[in-house]
Amino acid sequence: MTPTEFHAMIICMDTNGGSFVSSIAQALRFADPTNREKLLTAFPDLVEKYGPTTKFTRKLQEVV
Repeated sequence: MTPTEFHAMIICMDTNGGSFVSSIAQALRFADPTNREKLLTAFPDLVEKYGPTTKFTRKLQEVV
């Protein structure tokens, strides 16, 4: 995932997710690379739902 895709995913999580998803987005925002990878591995469903392959995130990437 590129930095632009990652940033768009976090925005999408904050905008469209509930409090849990928003908290994970916050953790991803502050995580070092090792812990970021742990979070992405632990929650593949969130990456699938909010990640670079979603229609909303692709639109955000065009803007960012």
